[in-house]
Order: sequence, then C-alpha cells, then structure tokens
Amino acid sequence: MAVKHIPTMCLNCSTVCGMIAKVEDGEIRKLEGNSLDPNSGGKLCAKGQAAINMVEDPDRILYPMRRSGPRGSGKWERISWDEAIKAITQQFRTLRKQKRPEEMVLLYGRDRTNGFLERFTHAFGTPNKLGHRGLCSLNKRMAIRTVIGDTDWDTPDFSNSHYILNFGSNFYEAHQGHVGMLARVSEAKRNGARLVTFDVRLSNTAAQSDEWLPIFPGTDGLVALAIGHVILRDRLQNDHFIQYWTNASLNEWKAYYQLYTPEWAEQESGIPAIKIEEIAHAFASAAPRATTITNRGTHAHKNGFYNEWAVLCLNALVGSIGEKGGWCYIPGDVNLSVPQPGPLPPKPRVQTELSHPTELPFVNQVYPRAASSTIFPYIAQKKASVDTLLSYYVNAPMSWPEGPTFVRDVLLDEDLIPFHVVIDAFHSEMVEVADYVLPDATFLEKWDLDARNSYELRPYVGLRQPVIPPPGECKDIRDILIALAKETDEEMAKYFSYDNAEHFIRVWAEAIPGGLEQLEENGIWEDKSQPKAYMPYLQKTTYSTSDSDVKTDDKGIARLIENDQVIGRQWNGEIVKGFSTPDRRFQFKLPQIGQLLKSDAPITPVYRPIKEHKHLGKNEYILTTFKWNVHTQSRTANQLWLTEIVGENPCWIHPRTAELYGIEEAQDFKILARGREGESPYMIVKPVITEAIHPRVLAISASFGHWQYGRTAKNKGYNPNPMIPNWTDDVGGGQSWNDTVVLIEQVT
Repeated sequence: MAVKHIPTMCLNCSTVCGMIAKVEDGEIRKLEGNSLDPNSGGKLCAKGQAAINMVEDPDRILYPMRRSGPRGSGKWERISWDEAIKAITQQFRTLRKQKRPEEMVLLYGRDRTNGFLERFTHAFGTPNKLGHRGLCSLNKRMAIRTVIGDTDWDTPDFSNSHYILNFGSNFYEAHQGHVGMLARVSEAKRNGARLVTFDVRLSNTAAQSDEWLPIFPGTDGLVALAIGHVILRDRLQNDHFIQYWTNASLNEWKAYYQLYTPEWAEQESGIPAIKIEEIAHAFASAAPRATTITNRGTHAHKNGFYNEWAVLCLNALVGSIGEKGGWCYIPGDVNLSVPQPGPLPPKPRVQTELSHPTELPFVNQVYPRAASSTIFPYIAQKKASVDTLLSYYVNAPMSWPEGPTFVRDVLLDEDLIPFHVVIDAFHSEMVEVADYVLPDATFLEKWDLDARNSYELRPYVGLRQPVIPPPGECKDIRDILIALAKETDEEMAKYFSYDNAEHFIRVWAEAIPGGLEQLEENGIWEDKSQPKAYMPYLQKTTYSTSDSDVKTDDKGIARLIENDQVIGRQWNGEIVKGFSTPDRRFQFKLPQIGQLLKSDAPITPVYRPIKEHKHLGKNEYILTTFKWNVHTQSRTANQLWLTEIVGENPCWIHPRTAELYGIEEAQDFKILARGREGESPYMIVKPVITEAIHPRVLAISASFGHWQYGRTAKNKGYNPNPMIPNWTDDVGGGQSWNDTVVLIEQVT
C-alpha cells in the first residue's frame, strides 16, 4: 500500500506547527514539518517528531471507566459510553433544573478547540471555564492586552531586526512559537543583528546570544527602566511616537524615568551600570529595527506585570512598535479569520469567585477567567460551591504550585468536589483522583481548526485532522461534548446540531476558500491577499474627518456623534485605527489599576522589589524552574524518544555555592522551602555544578516527578512544585514560579 502524506498540526507543545504524517497500512511511519506553515516553514522539533509515542503509548486509556474503590485508590471498572454519558448528564440535568449551573466547573490544561469548550460552558450556563493561563503567561498577556489592546502576544519582526533585547525568554528551546522564532533570529544574526539575553541561567538561547547577562531574579523590569532612563537622559527617544501615540507627554516620561538610574539597577540586578548604558545606546541606535522579547524570566514573579510593562515601554521609547524589524503584533485567534458557526449560546450573566476572584479586579476586567493560582485555595475555603468538576487535558496535581500536596488533597475531598469527571488519553495524576474517566483521542486522531500569531505577519488557518483513527473507544473531545450536550437537554442540544466533530469542522471551514477539502489537501491556508501587519495602528478606517456623524476631541480621539462610540484616531487629516485602547494610544499610564485595586498600586511602569528576596541570608537561594527543548513541561515525560534524550532533571548549582556546602558531582543534596508553616517541603536532587547560572540561584526543570502517567514517566526525577507556593502577582494575576526562597543542606 502506498504511503499517504496527511497534513495536520502538531500539539505536542503550544507552538502548533504544521505537520505532515506519513501513514502506511494504518500506522504512522514518520512525522515531518509542513512547508506551507508560515511560522515553522517546514521545520519540526524533536517533540513534534516524537508525538508518535503518544499514539503508541502502551498505557493509554482505551475505554470509559468508573472508580470502584475510594477516590484515589486506583481501582476502576470498565463501563460503556452510554453508561458514562447517562451518569454524567444526570448530574448535569440536576444542576440545570435546580438553576445551579455555575456549580459545574470545566477545568482545562491545553484547549485548542478555539471556542468549542466555551460553547459548551456557555450553553450549560456556567462562567467557570477555567484554565492554566495564570500558571503559564498571564502577566505577559495582561501587560500586552492593556497597553495596546489589539492582542495579548507579541510577534517581533525578527528576520529584519538589527538588535534583539531578550529578557528571560528561552525561544531557542521553549517559547511559544520557538521553531519559527529561532529560524528568524538565526537569519537576523547571520545578517549582522545582535542578540543580548538577560537570564539567570545560560540557556541554549543565552548560549547563542552575543551576550549573556546573568540577572538576579525579578529585577528585569528595573533594568528595562534603567535602559529607558539612559535613552531619555541622552535624548535618544523617538519624540514623534511618544507625542502622538502614547498617553503621556515627553516631560511625563522624563520625570518618571529620572528615578531609575543605572547605578540603582546595578545594585539590585547585578548588571553593571556601564553595560546598561551601552545597551541603551545600542538599542536606540538600531531603532526602529530593534525589538524586545520576554517570557517567564520576566513575568513569572510577584512583580511580573510591571516587569513586562517596563520592557514594552522600551519599544515605545524608541518608536519600534509595528515597524519593520521592530516589535510587531498580529492576533493569532483563528476565529478572527474563520468565525465559529452559529448559533452561539449567550454568555452567562452569573459570575463566581472562581471565574472572577474578588482579589484580582484588574484581571477580571482585562482577562476574566484567567487566574489559576486562586482556584484550589478558593474551593478549599468554600468561596465558591463546586458540585461537578469536568477536567479536560489538565493535570493539576502534577503541574499546579503545591500540586502534589495541597491541590491533590482538595481533589480527593468529596465534600469539596462531590463529582469529578476527567477526559484524558493517559493515566495522569488527575485521572487518579477522578470518579469517571472518558478516553480522549490524541491530537493525531482529532479535528481542529487552529492558528497562532504569524511571524510572516499575515493571518492563516491550519487544520488538525485525524491521520489514523483513535484506538479502542477513544473519542475526539468535540464528539464527547456533542454527546453530553444532546443528552443533557434540548436547550443545550440546539447549539450542538452536528453529527460529529468532522461535521462541525466542515461547516466551520466553509469560510475558507476551498473549504475543508483545501485544508485536507494542504493543511494550511494563508491569507496572502493581506499586506504584512506593519504599523497596524495606522490602518485607515472607513470614516473621514469630514463625515457629519463623526467628531474628534482635542486628544485626537474620533467618535460617532450618535452613541459616542470610539472609532479611531485622527492622524494626518485621516481617521486611522490606532491602538485598541480607550484613547487609541499606547498606554504609559493605566489609572484604572488604582481605581480597581483601591490601593496605592502604581499606574505607570514601576519596579516593585520582591520582599522575599530582600536581605537573603547567606544560606538562602532563589529556586527557579525551566523547560528543556525536548519536553513540554511534564506533559511529555511519557514519550519514550524524548526521555531517552533527557530522562532526568538534576538541579543546576553554581560552583561557589556547591563548594560552600561540600557538594560534588553525582552527590545528592537537599533543598528545603524557607518559612513555610508546618514541616517544610523539600526534595533531594542530583547536582549539575556549572558556572552557567547565577550564584544565588538554583534551577531545575519541571519535566519529571510523576507518580502516575505510565511506565515511561513514572518515578523519574523530581517534582519541585510541592516547594513552590501559590503566590500570585496581585495586579497581573500570574503565578510567581521563580520567587521561591530555599535553603540548602548537604546529604550525608
């Protein structure tokens, strides 16, 4: 039989690269990149190629199960799909009939259904579609969304950049979009671009940089503000952009930045003042072909939102936003190119403490339902009532802060969570604490339309389609939700009038030239009729300053006279789109922060020292986590080919630190969490003694430490999460992964 070449999209990490599956006799022989993907350009990393292991995993869940012993006992009985659907929808019907739909919580880990999960929760009537965004990238997304409004993710024009200033992103290995990013940065470097990286660890990205500057954790924002200080002090800024396209005057910028001297930044961050001066001049000189890039090194802190905001402002200072070779942006939402087919259910009016935690009002306004660290504490404190938890593609006991301890205890408590259904392909730690388990299909066996922000700066749509049928009784998540909706009641069913997942995708894809057939053949549709998204804020609108129904104010904001709706901004005699913020300008000031938080929270970018890091004792260190290039957090520990490349997670420690404690290679040592109530969590780890890390930092990957998840993953390495507390940035809502203070002890 001839080998079939079937295009689809990878989902072994969040980059979602285009992929070609070579299938023969019903088996996947090889996975390769799809050259039509505008981001990856036909390249595929080790994770993508190893996705075959997911399909062939000998420990997959193949049929529905119901627990037959106490929750967490690991005792199961096989049941039919009909039994499972009837048992679950009986619970659903009770909640809806008793007008308690908000007591159903859908918790997901990676949702690439691009709206289908939300269709289900909206139809059910619950606002509680909750995810892991607060654990992943919320501080970064919050900063971008509030400052420019148009998207929540940056897409720098790396290929044409002359200077790339990297704060804490390891995009050669793990940043969302890393395959396309590293290819373009490599191209830029071959053309003479300079890459400078601030990071606590010599990652592969730092190693490929022209300079690596080991920075003290959580001080990235201060260094960015000090760079801005030099730019303004030495008159290197772009006056035009500041005057016309930010919501503060040049004098306001100067007055604010005056405080943030390179000398202060040196004291806190360890980066020499002379180096900050040098970088400021080089960055401004390269503008507009200069850009920043950030990730967890910057935002995974209690001050992460302000760190991100301070870095964003560097691009505004030098006028590189939207410019060729500068800090660009384009939405990656596939629904903007291909809207979901209707009818769509109305959004629930009710809000809960889980969907809108009162302690995070700014997050609720900008990015509702995105906080994650509050979910399990709030359930434990009974701030919200949970009757039914529906978990999809999520492994909270493994991956949440305090997951193996506190979170697992909450999930085991039937008084807090009476009914728990898990949809998963593997025997995860979440499955262990379920009442019912529904077998999920892997991404190589299911349907999606998907896309990410395109580094070609034009919208595109990709197809994820089954390259082989799912084994046993595994089902596509869309098929599962369609069945649950139809069985629950007629009101829900009317929003799910599709035979199956393929039928839904076929209807959805009708808006694409050639429809689903074109996507099945090519895998990708790119809208090449669109120009590249340079200077999107200067995009012309259909309105004119001479229109009788249009008015503009003294700030240049254009509105419709009838309803006062903002339609754009006056610029050079025309009405252009501007930024999608209230005044259509880049936001250097956010007064709503102070109004919502009702506190003295700063309304401009600021450096907020992390109090736990102040006055560290001689024997105290900062524990940070990182990702390997061949692992997606702990999700890929069950994939044999990847664990053969990296199969353990020793802890990086500086030689001076190791010498202080008499730690040598191949000698385990003990790390204890500082200042925790009761017995301090600890782990005993192997060291990697290296100068490629800041002397006051320990670093360990969060790739291993499973006690479930199949034979390949089980009992390998260490899970640092019991030591990492639920600490949240009180403005941005993101989890503070890299702030944990620990002690070191020698193991004798």
